[in-house]
Amino acid sequence: MAPNFFDILSECRHLLKPHKRHFHTLCLIFLFPLSFTFISYLSFSITLQPLPLLYSRFVFLFSYCATISITYSTFHFLHAQPVNLLSAVTSIPTSIFPLFFTNIISQVPLFLISILYFILLPLITPISPFPYLIGLFALPLLLVILYLQVTWTLVPVLVVVESCWGVEPLRRSARLMKGMKRVALSSFLFFGFFTGSIMWNCLFVTRGYDGFSGSWGRVVCHWVVIVTHSYMVATLMLGNIVFNTVLYSYCKANHGEVVEEFGKDYVSLPVNVYVV
Repeated sequence: MAPNFFDILSECRHLLKPHKRHFHTLCLIFLFPLSFTFISYLSFSITLQPLPLLYSRFVFLFSYCATISITYSTFHFLHAQPVNLLSAVTSIPTSIFPLFFTNIISQVPLFLISILYFILLPLITPISPFPYLIGLFALPLLLVILYLQVTWTLVPVLVVVESCWGVEPLRRSARLMKGMKRVALSSFLFFGFFTGSIMWNCLFVTRGYDGFSGSWGRVVCHWVVIVTHSYMVATLMLGNIVFNTVLYSYCKANHGEVVEEFGKDYVSLPVNVYVV
């Protein structure tokens, strides 16, 4: 019987528990700065236009480093192989540019579909006086984007684990995801919902305040709220990366590639053997 979303989520919890310090360190190094700067930007309405190139490089570097190092660690811990912080960080240079070029290739279909939509949009705008009809016209575009997002869920894992790049990880992810798209969609909605909820709550609590004026107590409370919410978002980002890596192992087992490791019933991953 193939696993469902909660089965894999449970395996992620079992995997993270004995290696909490390792993943916590990677989270603080790479993911927390990302979530903190993004939430701070939204909270203070700071304009980053004078430094767009610098900020884009920051996002590129930290997001890719986080994805690679956490994926590398998760995969090796999952197979009971020792990993330390140094080996996780040193895995980054090997995969960062292949992952970058693969992501560019994956954006080409989305770009072409979006171009087609914007070409057709002016044709229906004069015809329909109702704005909601335009929204309905955009619905297929959103569904296609969501479908590709789910189909290519395993692409970063494949680039890091199998050292492939370009079109190959896109094809392989589409093949491995057969029969598991519902799990990937559940993961996308789960992590997306809670991440969005936390960020919205932070913006609601900190609205209308610049974070520097007023009493020192108010300033401290304001920054505590931002730091706390940033850490929760970073933790969810960590969980999402770990989930996708564990999902990759299950997808391989589902296609008979690692039957000797996981068995036929997919009751539990090897992590249960060595976390006890």
